[in-house]
Amino acid sequence: MDYLLLKYLHVIAAVFLFGFGMGSYLYLIAAHRTGDARVIAAVARMVVRFDAWITTPAGVLQLLTGYAMVRMAGMDWSMDWLRAALAIFFGVGALWLPVLLLQTRLQALAAQAAEAHSPLCPRYHRLYRYWMWMGVIGFAGMFLMVLVMVKKQAPWQWL
Repeated sequence: MDYLLLKYLHVIAAVFLFGFGMGSYLYLIAAHRTGDARVIAAVARMVVRFDAWITTPAGVLQLLTGYAMVRMAGMDWSMDWLRAALAIFFGVGALWLPVLLLQTRLQALAAQAAEAHSPLCPRYHRLYRYWMWMGVIGFAGMFLMVLVMVKKQAPWQWL
């Protein structure tokens, strides 16, 4: 496969990760702000689907195309910027499964509250805070990772 085609796919995967990831994140925040359990349950259900069907494959494509480009270009895996980008990628990736599980649980709790015509329980609010802050950390990591790849320098080399 052509290097520039791999790079194109790598960039498209990054766009999907950011676009769908940020869109899902903001939609669930907006749904939460309504305080309406029915709205939250419906939006959370869609967010979980988008993360499973679109964001996850984009992350896999990102890793595979990055690996292929490094091999094709004959880059040294010990380069600081590559190691930093991979460390950030896997760090952000390690947040993904807990975030997906939290979203699934938030959806279930909101659906239960909607069905019972009751307010959202304290557990929902606690889990939401965890989910929200994990998203902040994850997106900060994604912004940092893209900067590392564009500059081809590790963060400690910027000083």
